[in-house]
Amino acid sequence: METPELDVYIFLFIGTLVMFLLAGGVVAFFIMYQKRLFRQQLLVREIETNYKEELLNSNIEMVEEERKRVAKDLHDEVGSLLSTLRLKIGQIPQSDPVQQLQIISDTSDMIDAGIQNVRRISHNITPPGLEMFGLVDTLEDFCEKITASKSIEAYLQCETRVPRLKPQIELGLYRVVQELVNNTLRHAEASLIRIQLAQEAQDVTLTYSDNGKGFEPDMVGKAKGLGLKNIEARINLIKGTFEWQLKPGAGMKLIIKVYNKLNE
Repeated sequence: METPELDVYIFLFIGTLVMFLLAGGVVAFFIMYQKRLFRQQLLVREIETNYKEELLNSNIEMVEEERKRVAKDLHDEVGSLLSTLRLKIGQIPQSDPVQQLQIISDTSDMIDAGIQNVRRISHNITPPGLEMFGLVDTLEDFCEKITASKSIEAYLQCETRVPRLKPQIELGLYRVVQELVNNTLRHAEASLIRIQLAQEAQDVTLTYSDNGKGFEPDMVGKAKGLGLKNIEARINLIKGTFEWQLKPGAGMKLIIKVYNKLNE
């Protein structure tokens, strides 16, 4: 026959065992949760690392493509003109004044063409209007040229007065807009491009949008033909942040923020 004291001991033992089991369960759950959280953190870091590597590779590819394009322009246009010019000069006869004048006239035309080609190549590297007049005026001129083509309407809206920015920021934003416009013209089937530029304190915000067919958000970083990695790489070069606002069938929007302080 069990005594009341034995019943109490049994009850305490069972209660203590249950408490230990509950405590062990809580500890095990906490350890599993920590492991799962750690794995998720590693996955996030891996994704971030891979993304940064992709952006770095895009930066390198973009610079190399720019170099190849300039080298090709110099070789195909300026190089061929200089080679032809050298041949022309070698053909100048010693005793035929009329033919001498004709060859001199031809070489003069070639020199003029060479000067125009060099000027065009240098303008493609750094637009002269950007250095002289700044980003706002250059973008306004760019939008006017796009609209004048009658294939699509483009306009610039400045909500606040935007002063001159750092040269590298102005060039970077201008190149981003060029990439975006090229993407819109080639893929979006849009009829309107809107560019908004504003500055608040030291932050410059450029918003680009079109009313085209848009694309799926998961296409960012996957669709090589859209040049989206190049766009993000250019933003990364000027240490900017960006946000895509995408909706299939409802156009696209890209918001870029750049910190600009001229005296730094």
